[in-house]
Amino acid sequence: MHQRSTLPAIALLAVAALSALTGCSDDTPVASDPGPATSPTAPATTPAALTDAVLLTDDDTVYSDGADWFRLGTGDEDLDGNGDLAHPCVPDGLTGTGATSVVRADFELRNTSDPSVEVTSDLMVELVAQYADEAAAEAAWSTVNGLLEECADRPEAITDYRALQTRKVDVPGADAVITDSHFGPVPREVDPNGDAAYIMETGVLRRGDRLVLLTSVVVGQDYDFVGGTPVERMLPKASRRLANS
Repeated sequence: MHQRSTLPAIALLAVAALSALTGCSDDTPVASDPGPATSPTAPATTPAALTDAVLLTDDDTVYSDGADWFRLGTGDEDLDGNGDLAHPCVPDGLTGTGATSVVRADFELRNTSDPSVEVTSDLMVELVAQYADEAAAEAAWSTVNGLLEECADRPEAITDYRALQTRKVDVPGADAVITDSHFGPVPREVDPNGDAAYIMETGVLRRGDRLVLLTSVVVGQDYDFVGGTPVERMLPKASRRLANS
């Protein structure tokens, strides 16, 4: 079977430091009645950090008859320092788009018809990000979709990238699109004949102030499914997890 190909580790952006506000006062005494006391303005509330509850589980994943995705592990955006680049076209991750909290799950594809057959070249990664508000999440949604068009900052090892199409996915209560793309080259030890490509299906979903980036990568020539592609079928489930967590 194929040998799994890994991508370089992600470089996370540092969180910008907050600026302290300073005020000045007038030294001239004021004799008038100060009036009723007013309560100080409450500081903006930072959304709570995300938990694994927002991530897809093995019960949520789909692929095709005879195969399915299985979760390997969860953690922060770089899996606590042990994860590879989550998406080759988003080198700074969702942290780089202003997310206040990001969690991640990695999945591998397994042959469910014959578990003795090892599948080692295909993978899926889900990122879920929390933003300060809906406007920030919407801006990040647009940024990520723009990055997928050209994949300009991809790793040097990826010499060929083609975005084939972007299609809208109907998910109640959310904005969701999928970009279908190919990239390469595939190593000779994985594809001796040189006929295959990495087939990447990337779903980007925004629900309120949260974002999902769901990416599957398989090695092959064709990517045909009856009843919808895998990421297309999983995005509604990812949206429901956001709504319920």
